[in-house]
Amino acid sequence: MKNLLKNINLLYVEDDKEIAEEMICILKMEIGIDHIFHATNGQEGLKLFRENDIDLIVADIMTPVMNGLEMSKKIKEIDPSVSIIIVSAFSEVSYLQKAIEVGVDNYILKPINIKSFLNIVEKSALNLQQKRQIKEYALLSEMLMDTTSNLIFAISDNRVIFKNRSLSNKLDIDEKSNDNFSLCDYILNIDGSRKFKKEKEMLSYFLDKKSEQVIYMRKDIKNPRSALDIYDVNVMYIETSDKYLVVFTDITRIYNEKERYKLESFTDRLTNVKNKHYFKHIFHKMIDNAKFDNRYKLSLIMLDIDHFKKINDTYGHQTGDKVLKSLAQLVRKMLREDDIFVRWGGEEFTILCNFDINAAIGLAERLREHIQLHKFETIDRLTCSFGVATFCKNDDKSTLFDRADKALYRAKNSGRNRVEYIECASAKKDD
Repeated sequence: MKNLLKNINLLYVEDDKEIAEEMICILKMEIGIDHIFHATNGQEGLKLFRENDIDLIVADIMTPVMNGLEMSKKIKEIDPSVSIIIVSAFSEVSYLQKAIEVGVDNYILKPINIKSFLNIVEKSALNLQQKRQIKEYALLSEMLMDTTSNLIFAISDNRVIFKNRSLSNKLDIDEKSNDNFSLCDYILNIDGSRKFKKEKEMLSYFLDKKSEQVIYMRKDIKNPRSALDIYDVNVMYIETSDKYLVVFTDITRIYNEKERYKLESFTDRLTNVKNKHYFKHIFHKMIDNAKFDNRYKLSLIMLDIDHFKKINDTYGHQTGDKVLKSLAQLVRKMLREDDIFVRWGGEEFTILCNFDINAAIGLAERLREHIQLHKFETIDRLTCSFGVATFCKNDDKSTLFDRADKALYRAKNSGRNRVEYIECASAKKDD
């Protein structure tokens, strides 16, 4: 206990030097308060208070020049948080009333009961120590919040009541003022549109663990055309104060790196179109869309370069690679942005498109003719065979892929440089 109170600064105001010396000795020995300043009157006590960092005051009510209550009133005007204990021989209610009006924390009657006196001083000192620690923790927390690059703010009653320095600097606004401030003005969707109308809607979104906890803000808040930074969102509920602490962590670099690696893992290095890994990733999603929405059309086109082995054997693999690159560029230019074009492997490619069977056959025919007429470097001409299938009611990814593959096999066996398709089993029965 004594170690906890060593750093308390106590001012003892008593005009009787013998009493003062005795009480100071007791306070040091029994409670462990080392830093005690002694004043013989209220005016001297006020001067010591102004010159030193005083935490706790014990003052006799009747001192010369300026009494304890007058001194206490002036000190409370300077620092209302300082604790003051008044010692008095007067038990009248009027004196107690004046002490209360001044803001005195405790009132001890003479003759002093040493045990009771020490208990009151000790409790006051401990209370001050706890307040000091709380203040230090608060300052430390504020310092940590202000030195972190994370954007931190607190919400209470659906309005922002606190924002740290990083957030204020990011938004170029006053750190202390929260009047007429809405964070919703700055939080965007990926397309740059405003994501929330009110703080209540924003907080509900953050608390919804089912939603993607990512938001976007302009890199340069003042420039509406600047790039978007990406932030991860974490929310903590502070139960003791009924507030929510929200932390935005900038994940732009990590997110972009992740997207870059994903893009690389989904891209065929030779032709720079999507690869088989991406096809498997997207195919089941497109199948699900077609299953749950009758308006959604899905067709699969498979194409294979005719006699590609002969090209490699005659001109070499480097020329073969150039042919694959040129063909991929040629086909890609003829497709829409939404069409999924994939190098399946070797000289085989696939196309996923939102077409019915007739439109898909038409696209395959246009591609076949365009490839046949195109003049390739070194080899001059080449042709491709095509297999087409469209999604049917009872299809899954295996059955749709199998029909397109069989249609391609049929085209190969029927003379190549042609388009074949296989209808659904249900369509054949209807015929």
